[in-house]
Amino acid sequence: MKNIFFILILITAVLSGLKCSADSAIPVNSVIKSIPSAQEFAKSYKTSSENLLYLLLSALNEHNYSIEEIQFKTGSVLFKAYSKEFVASVCAKDGYNAFIKIIPADNNYNFSPALIEKLHNYIETNTKINFQKIL
Repeated sequence: MKNIFFILILITAVLSGLKCSADSAIPVNSVIKSIPSAQEFAKSYKTSSENLLYLLLSALNEHNYSIEEIQFKTGSVLFKAYSKEFVASVCAKDGYNAFIKIIPADNNYNFSPALIEKLHNYIETNTKINFQKIL
């Protein structure tokens, strides 16, 4: 008799635990933000990597994003936009093509992709500009 009573208590404890975990599930009507696609973060341009880095810096300046750190040797820029930090990396494919990738520094992708689109649009419209070294 004690074994049956113990089994019933154990079963009710397990079932009540399942009910509590079901209540903490995501409600059906909740809004789930979609993660932007990888194509929005990375883009290739027909310009040198040095020129693309300068175009990125001018785009950040144009949109009033604060530049936290610049590393010219590695081609990376840490900047802050709307209280969120981002890392932009510029890589050279060959002498005439370069690649840029802009991602959030904390790997939290809950932000508007329009922020990155602004930078890409500025770079696309100004790729004909070639920066010159001043002695």
